[in-house]
Amino acid sequence: MKRITSVLLLLAGTALAGAAQAQVFVPGNLVVSVEGNGVEGATSGPYTDNQAAPLTLFQFSHNGTASATYQSALVLPQTASGANHAISGEYGSSSEGGLQLTGNGRDLVIAGYGVNAATFNADPGSFGGVAGNKALAQSAAADVPRVIAVIGANGSVNMTTALTNVFDQNNPRSVASYDGTSFYISGQGTGTDQTGGVFFATLGANSATPITGDDTMAKSSSKTDDATQDTRAVRIVDGQLVVATDSKGGKNNARSYVGTVGTGLPTTDLNAGPTMLPGFGNTGGTGKETISFATGNGVNVPTASSANVTVNLSPNDFFYADANTLYVTDSGNPKNDSTVSSGTSIGDGGLQKWVRNPTTGVWSLEYTLAAGLDLVPNTDTSGTTGLLSLTGEVYNGQVELFATSYTIGDTDPSFLFGITDSLSATSGAGEKFTELAEAPADSTFKGVAFAPIPEPATWALMLAGFGLAGATLRRRRSALA
Repeated sequence: MKRITSVLLLLAGTALAGAAQAQVFVPGNLVVSVEGNGVEGATSGPYTDNQAAPLTLFQFSHNGTASATYQSALVLPQTASGANHAISGEYGSSSEGGLQLTGNGRDLVIAGYGVNAATFNADPGSFGGVAGNKALAQSAAADVPRVIAVIGANGSVNMTTALTNVFDQNNPRSVASYDGTSFYISGQGTGTDQTGGVFFATLGANSATPITGDDTMAKSSSKTDDATQDTRAVRIVDGQLVVATDSKGGKNNARSYVGTVGTGLPTTDLNAGPTMLPGFGNTGGTGKETISFATGNGVNVPTASSANVTVNLSPNDFFYADANTLYVTDSGNPKNDSTVSSGTSIGDGGLQKWVRNPTTGVWSLEYTLAAGLDLVPNTDTSGTTGLLSLTGEVYNGQVELFATSYTIGDTDPSFLFGITDSLSATSGAGEKFTELAEAPADSTFKGVAFAPIPEPATWALMLAGFGLAGATLRRRRSALA
């Protein structure tokens, strides 16, 4: 019996070794999207603002939100192969590079530009766009398709989805998908064109169906064409499409909030923008919020506990800890250009905790987490003003949150931060962000997500080999995953 057990253990170990060799990502690890050189000491740069640059995925193991350790880097292909396109990012872009885990946990998804970075930078003017085009985002979508990359747990990359009718001369920002075969993609168009907002596409497609569509009036009476608004992080939350927007485009669209898109998961043109979550921002829909000493980030609020100030919201990304608790990354540098009580356009950068009243359904800002971020006002010329991307997990009533920084300068140093918040907390007192990692020189951090889970057969072998019972999966599961 002892000999049989030894043989079985040997076979299990051999199977585990084979699975591990094929495994690029480890479940429970963090993955960060990086634009630029991507690896310390790499020689593909240096890059200047707005140039094309490789997209790389950094993997970190982590001890909760206390520390993180770099493990590996996966550079997404810079060369087209068969039906797969190349993919690049725009170095220094303040809004793209969002990274998400698919709903079934098997893949990561990200959007970029279908071009080799070195080829584009050698002659950017040949890729359409504005006269004398030098910025990658200003390339014409017909010449540089906006590509969706699907990355498996074993490092496989599918880049057959190359869209030519979205985000013309502007940024693709975020992708949401349940299983890597169909996608919601979010971004910005130009002027009064019809290429911004949220679109739906299927794997391998070269065009996408507008979802928000022609959703806002022309910005002035001299322009008769209606427009599509720009949107930021898009996510599937408990079967409902939800999106963040921070926009000044369109006459009736000077607003910034988190909102639902249609009902459920629409696949046809709604010709309607998101519906603001009740209470998220003022009733006029102009993206303002009155914050107090207790609810603000300590940068743009008065020091007197009795005073209030109105700021512009600037939501980039969000995480539902449960049906009544929403965490939102705010850039602190609002795109909404309306002034507030101070006479300037200031924000509330950091990580906002919004709480929903289950009786009325109205959301309210509970507090803003910012300690440890070393925030600067958006009136400065450099530094971190808030946060960009976000992911999180809930475990035993504690919410572990991971976010990337948002900077006032496009090529300022960028960081990965972690913080733990009690789900039931009504104050952020005593809570502080920990800097987990800094992007290497000539690189910027963008999106953050948990690593994908291997296919069931591979995962079963790994669990058997380690004698695990799925603790990692249990930690990763939130109420609305």
